[in-house]
Amino acid sequence: MPRSSLLKGLVGALVGGIWFVTATPSSSADSSSVFSPAPITAPTSPDAARQRIAALRAEIAHHDALYFQKAAPEITDAAYDALKRELRALETTYPAEAAAIAQPVPIVDDHNDGFAKVAHRTPMLSLDKAYTEAELRAFCVKTTTKLGQTTNFVVEPKIDGLSVSAIYEHGKFVRASTRGNGREGDDITANARMIRSLPHELRASNPDGTHNVIPDIIELRGEIFLSRAEFTRLNRERFAEGEPQLAHPRNVAAGTIKSRDSNETAERHLDIVFYSWGTCEPTSSSPTTQQAFHAQAKAWGLPVLETFQVVPSADEAWAAVQALGQKRAKLVAPIDGAVLKLDDVVARTKFGESDHAPNWAIAYKYAPERAVTQLRGFTIQVGRTGLLTPVAELAPVALAGSTIARASLHNREQIARLDLRLGDFVFVERAGEIIPEIVGVDVTRRPLQTEPFAFPTLCPACNSPVIAAEDVAAVLCANSTGCPAQLRERLAHFAGKSCVDIKGLGVATIAELIASGHVRTPAELYALKLETLATLSGFRKKSSAQLLAEIDRSRRADLWRFINGLSIPRVGPATAKLLAKRFASMEKLAAAQPADFSADLGKATTQAILAYLAVPNNRALMLALAKVIPRAELPSTATRLKGETFVLTGRLPTLSREEVVRLIEAAGGVVASNVTKTTDYVIAGTDAGEKLTKAQKLNIPILDEMKLLQLLKSD
Repeated sequence: MPRSSLLKGLVGALVGGIWFVTATPSSSADSSSVFSPAPITAPTSPDAARQRIAALRAEIAHHDALYFQKAAPEITDAAYDALKRELRALETTYPAEAAAIAQPVPIVDDHNDGFAKVAHRTPMLSLDKAYTEAELRAFCVKTTTKLGQTTNFVVEPKIDGLSVSAIYEHGKFVRASTRGNGREGDDITANARMIRSLPHELRASNPDGTHNVIPDIIELRGEIFLSRAEFTRLNRERFAEGEPQLAHPRNVAAGTIKSRDSNETAERHLDIVFYSWGTCEPTSSSPTTQQAFHAQAKAWGLPVLETFQVVPSADEAWAAVQALGQKRAKLVAPIDGAVLKLDDVVARTKFGESDHAPNWAIAYKYAPERAVTQLRGFTIQVGRTGLLTPVAELAPVALAGSTIARASLHNREQIARLDLRLGDFVFVERAGEIIPEIVGVDVTRRPLQTEPFAFPTLCPACNSPVIAAEDVAAVLCANSTGCPAQLRERLAHFAGKSCVDIKGLGVATIAELIASGHVRTPAELYALKLETLATLSGFRKKSSAQLLAEIDRSRRADLWRFINGLSIPRVGPATAKLLAKRFASMEKLAAAQPADFSADLGKATTQAILAYLAVPNNRALMLALAKVIPRAELPSTATRLKGETFVLTGRLPTLSREEVVRLIEAAGGVVASNVTKTTDYVIAGTDAGEKLTKAQKLNIPILDEMKLLQLLKSD
């Protein structure tokens, strides 16, 4: 398309604080197009091979750091695997040149500073990959040929999460660590204990009365992941709150389990599943087949794979892998492939292992479902924190059973990295099989003389300059007090279910109140009059009175709901409850100084709160709210444990963690994640761990279930 024609097709518009840039489509979407990356030109000399090997090692090391340390990959798994395969092929063809390069071979390592390192008793290896039917069949043939007989294989789903090793001693959970470099990983025990599906003790007896053998020590291998439902829930909440969408469930799981803030770990409902083991002592208690392990793990009460299949041949193995691929979208956990393992544990000893993977197993990676469609425009959304989030507007295209018309672009850096331009034909995949994501551009179909997209330097809602956000690749509108889009989203958040819950106060009504100048802050909602509401679209005397009654009712909401409604960065419901417990009133929180915050919150959260309080308008809002809230404390019906902080550890005989939290909060108490000097009680059940030990050192009262119930019943 000539440049003049393309420019004529561009349309820019500002609607409701959202900026649109669109292009006239040149052709329809093509869901049948196949992505064919440019062929790699093989080096023609040893010197060229040496240069390419060095370049590949550097590039892979860069992507390893993003994926394993920061949980923020720039490229897809398929693109990364292609780099690894090219490097391995070159190192095999040119061994002398590879050995002569001072730059070391990239070693996968997920270690992060701030976490203690833990040595694995048995190395925690990765898996070799297969990408075609021929490669999978070759593995089966090689295995049976070496054994000299037919054998069973087990086909399992390959969970797309963070690899974990969990140690149980005499049936009790004692430690969890990441893979790290395969020899030692990060100690994530404290955060792993927040995973509800992780049992703190192996089950010794079955419902039918039979006994389970409990090893003295067993090193279980598994995966920490974020379920499809939880990933969808988190993104739904973030969308409602004007925050950028999470890109991939695996990245969220990895980032959460490595969080320094246990409150964040608790609020995101991670899951865990076990599918293998390392050291098992005594060895007589070790499973003799992969099938036996699955049965034993289930008997112990461990979370196990949703499905697996035992097959006797390459034909049936391929059929099982394909069948699993057909139903992967229906599984609870996101998967990116299938794992084929030799079933017989004794037979595995004949194969050994390489420096990075066992020779008796292989992972088949599914090709991502991909569609090609045209990028018709960019939408810039402004959230309640001022964050500008770009969204790609696409020609509708079918992908994985749904019609896709939009895809999140996360931030301006992603647009620049992909070099997205209006009118481009783009490759769209579902990240983690869940959300649509643009992964590349078909530059061969790019309209002529297009130019890179210019991210707005002014807020589309208020025309104020945008500024770079700290520590994230994003930009913010600097006009936090006057931007109508921010005001609208903050008021909608304040009135939402997770805050004071004002029913009947929708986004359209909020926008009209802002436009008319009647409301700009949450405190001004409580000054609204009947005659003011009656002037709004769709409101009559009865509906106006109903909304005023709802606003008045919200005055009596718990203090933590008002704090959560302030839109303080890094403050969600759990942190808001801790702040309400510690400060007891909005006035005291508004006057808080650095020394007033406890270690419960974590350094980053404390800094975010102090930064919020440093803005005069924010303190003024808090004091204004304090004047209109009749009781800026917990309700009188929930004062029995008012001012008391509890920490849970271990498993109670009859009460679940959720039930305990509900009982304590109903009585005015607060449940925290970490034991500190300000903790009032620690509730300890079976398999209580480090938190109990710390509580004993600090002489904090320890309660069992019976004592907790007695405390709840006391006057």
